[in-house]
Amino acid sequence: MNIRTNLDQILLFGLTVLTLSLNVTGRSDPTRDPASAPSPNGDVPQGAKRKTNHVLWPELFLFLALLGMFAFLVNLRITKSLKEEKKAIKTSTVRGSKTNSPVKEVKPQQQEEEEEEGRRSGLVFFVEEDEQFKLENLLDAGADMKNQNYCSSLYKVQLNNVGVYAVKRLKKLQASYEDFDRQMAKVGKLNHPNIIPLVAYSCQDDEKLLIYKYKNKGSLLSLMERYIEGKRDFPWKLRLTVAVGIARGLDHIYKSFEGSETIPHGNIKLSNILLDENHEPLISEYGYSNFLDPKSICLFSSNGYTAPERCLSEQGDVFSFGVILLELLTGKIVEKSGLDLPKWVKAMVREEWTGEVFDKEIAKVGMYAFPLLNVSLKCVAHFPENRPGIGEVLEKIMEVVNAQEDFSCSSSVESSSQDGHVLYSVAEEK
Repeated sequence: MNIRTNLDQILLFGLTVLTLSLNVTGRSDPTRDPASAPSPNGDVPQGAKRKTNHVLWPELFLFLALLGMFAFLVNLRITKSLKEEKKAIKTSTVRGSKTNSPVKEVKPQQQEEEEEEGRRSGLVFFVEEDEQFKLENLLDAGADMKNQNYCSSLYKVQLNNVGVYAVKRLKKLQASYEDFDRQMAKVGKLNHPNIIPLVAYSCQDDEKLLIYKYKNKGSLLSLMERYIEGKRDFPWKLRLTVAVGIARGLDHIYKSFEGSETIPHGNIKLSNILLDENHEPLISEYGYSNFLDPKSICLFSSNGYTAPERCLSEQGDVFSFGVILLELLTGKIVEKSGLDLPKWVKAMVREEWTGEVFDKEIAKVGMYAFPLLNVSLKCVAHFPENRPGIGEVLEKIMEVVNAQEDFSCSSSVESSSQDGHVLYSVAEEK
């Protein structure tokens, strides 16, 4: 409803009433009272003046009454119009509205309540309603800082009656609210057993938060470190499971964005591969690398995993994954050490010391390790055009898995595994 139009009509009505009132008040009564008529010399009798003053009071009271009624009607009309327009705006902007759903019709009042609740919480969720909470609850809860750097901070937060969450506070992002909101909506819809699911996110001014369920089994980095220290085993079968899981997760990411703008990971490394209760790998830290300043230390900070072209792309993620494959095969850690593992492995292959590349656990299954070494070396090819796509990488790894499952565990296998470095050759990079 147009408030200005109605107000103009009311003002026009009010002015008309006031004009009529003033005309009535301005009239003199001498035409009805001959005694009050002016004398020929223009003087008005004194009695007539007193009578005229008495006549003005009723008209004044009438004028004030009309003025009060006019003000009341204007206020009533404006208030009603504002309420109607505010209600219409709220109804049309409710996010996630189910009004058009053929299953259940949501009442406008319920929509308003849901929108108001969303504004108060400051969080956008990708979980069921009974798992949701308010931003105030998150900020008021006790937080244990797990990691901090120039780009972000990671906290472990315990929420009463809800659970334990990992909260990532992002800094130095070059993203508007609209761009961040649009991209997180895509990331939140990814559903794969090897990608850690996004529970919720918040984007208020410069404060951007990503919220996940906390994983208490640690990362692939911590597993490798404990293995090197002799505190736990890391058998070939588990390493192969980890390799397959990471490849499947990356393959799902790139298949999910076919036909639309791809969102590369850009930071694949051991510490960003978490483990669940069954030691299945979970890709974390996904969905925001493209918002980091390319000139800052935030992007491509892990030089040992970064492709030579230093570009966010599928080929860049394939290179980083190839480095992880080499870590699984050699038992060496790139993260924190600065080791150029692809360069070292390629040098060993050129000198025909390929068999010495493998970790002691991998040496036991050399016949299966050599094909996987071939895959990893193709992934870390210097030029991106020489690297396979992640789908092809997954296919090659599955060939190794299937070959191992089909091969019977007999004495002949043990004999073949001892000569594995002879039976398999490693492809040189072109």
